[in-house]
Amino acid sequence: MTALSSSFRGTVGFSNRITKLFGIDYPIIQAGMIWASGWKLASAVSNAGGLGIIGSGSMYPDVLREHIRKCKAATILPFGVNVPLLYPAFDKHIDIIIEEGVKIVFTSAGNPKTWTSVLKEKGITVVHVISSSKFAKKSEEAGCDAVVAEGFEAGGHNGREETTTMVLIPAVVEAVKIPVIAAGGIANGRQMLAAMVMGAEGVQLGSRFVASEEASSHINFKNEVINSKEGDTKLAMKELTPVRLLKNDFFKEVDEAEKEEQR
Repeated sequence: MTALSSSFRGTVGFSNRITKLFGIDYPIIQAGMIWASGWKLASAVSNAGGLGIIGSGSMYPDVLREHIRKCKAATILPFGVNVPLLYPAFDKHIDIIIEEGVKIVFTSAGNPKTWTSVLKEKGITVVHVISSSKFAKKSEEAGCDAVVAEGFEAGGHNGREETTTMVLIPAVVEAVKIPVIAAGGIANGRQMLAAMVMGAEGVQLGSRFVASEEASSHINFKNEVINSKEGDTKLAMKELTPVRLLKNDFFKEVDEAEKEEQR
């Protein structure tokens, strides 16, 4: 990724509620992908004019603090931290985020009312990831500044509703007044345009960034993502915590274990 020259920053000619909310040039947000998105990826995205996100879900508290400090050293531009509320020690993550002066937090996989007011009192911008209009409204009521509406096509963990991005985005836009960021199956400019035509004011990309040089994912995983085509993934563990997996030997083991449990 190439950072924009400081002389051009803020002059790219595009502005909406999302770019203003985060102080970025492009309404492009890099998803917080647990072990794949550390400080190198987050700072690279921010330096290129988007919003980089550190994925804290797989990090011990002291590791998160290290990544935040390295990210601050690598960019003077805004970046955020994603906090999955279902992971252990997320309360310690919140404490570190506040202590380190992070200004943007994306929460996911939990009740937005749990921490939004605490973060807002500290002057932190809060965005919650949702998969339905119902939870978009709850996020707005909780005081969130925006929501990420994540459709069924998304990689990683998904909502149980299995609502596609094409259906979800306009429904969420109609349901709330706060800005909506579209996610799920978005990887290029045409898909970004489609999301914004449906009313989204920004897009969040995961799989596209997970294959980048700066992502901390293994090169073999990156190659599998790059080489995969339609039909090469499937949602698994729907009864526990839905997650999209590549169809490989590991997927077969998970699939067989699920079938055995249902017998």
